[in-house]
Amino acid sequence: MKNSIQALYYYLKYPLVHFASKWKFYFGSNAALQNYLRRVDRVYLPGLLRNFGATIGLPINFNGSVIIDNSSLNSKPFSNLLIGKKCFIGTDVFFDLPEKIILEDEVVISAGVKLLTHQDTGDRMMSKYYPRKAAGIIIGEGSWIGANVIILAGVSIGKCCVVAAGSVVVNSIEDYDVVGGIPAKVIKKLEVKI
Repeated sequence: MKNSIQALYYYLKYPLVHFASKWKFYFGSNAALQNYLRRVDRVYLPGLLRNFGATIGLPINFNGSVIIDNSSLNSKPFSNLLIGKKCFIGTDVFFDLPEKIILEDEVVISAGVKLLTHQDTGDRMMSKYYPRKAAGIIIGEGSWIGANVIILAGVSIGKCCVVAAGSVVVNSIEDYDVVGGIPAKVIKKLEVKI
């Protein structure tokens, strides 16, 4: 009975949540929509992200709020986010969306992970040394990204990889690699099991 009541509550509340998100976007700004996503109940995240252009496979499990930054200014601001089926997204995962972020099927992204698709100092003196870099991120099927990992622009993580908690990934990783450290280096190779 409790599950039925809870399902009815979420079903009846969804139109209000959807309306509030559209209101924030059309009469506020991208920033207002992004802030709203941080506060909305995780039950509504897949639908709201889809409504604003993200591709989300089902089933999906958002464990808490997500943080989205630098999304496009068009009517589908989250179109650079593609999440496969049976993925898990931990609390406070940061998606930087000037370029595509692709999470293939069955990816686990633990709490506090940051996916950064660009690095830019802006029009400042430091840009002579560190010019803007922007490139997408791909995380392969079945991979597990540990808590508080940072993945930088242009990185591809292969199938069934493990990235140890707290690592900084600056280079692409081959299938079945276990990596860790700053910068992340290969620790071992997983045995392929079929």
